[in-house]
Amino acid sequence: MTTIVSTVKPPRRPNPTHASPHRQRRAQPAEVAQHEIILHGQPVNYLETGADTGGPVVVLLHGMASSSQTWATVMPLLGTHAHVIAPDLLGHGLSAKPRSGDYSLGAYAAGLRDLLVALDVPQATLAGHSFGGGVAMQFAYQFPE
Repeated sequence: MTTIVSTVKPPRRPNPTHASPHRQRRAQPAEVAQHEIILHGQPVNYLETGADTGGPVVVLLHGMASSSQTWATVMPLLGTHAHVIAPDLLGHGLSAKPRSGDYSLGAYAAGLRDLLVALDVPQATLAGHSFGGGVAMQFAYQFPE
């Protein structure tokens, strides 16, 4: 295994006494809400923020043995510009963990499609970490529209 280490010098902070009057203020972090919806008789938990921004819908998919909490630190920041949804995939986090569930990539992609339909989201950008990236790729393959 190869490890790459790089040193990055932090940017210089401007002197507050010389701050430009044209500088924009940073948006306050958006509040993140936790929701639960029943899909196919199973509870599905998801985090949501930025629904009222008018921005694009971004769906964040967590990795294996993880949950939507993977995205907890970035969601308030993304939510100032986008409508962000981070579900707990079946068998993870606070969502159902059925013993007889279909845990294939195809089933995860179909479940995500069903969640987006139930939330009346016609179009979204998907971003996945690890296993979530596999679900995102499978989703794009199964549902190219």
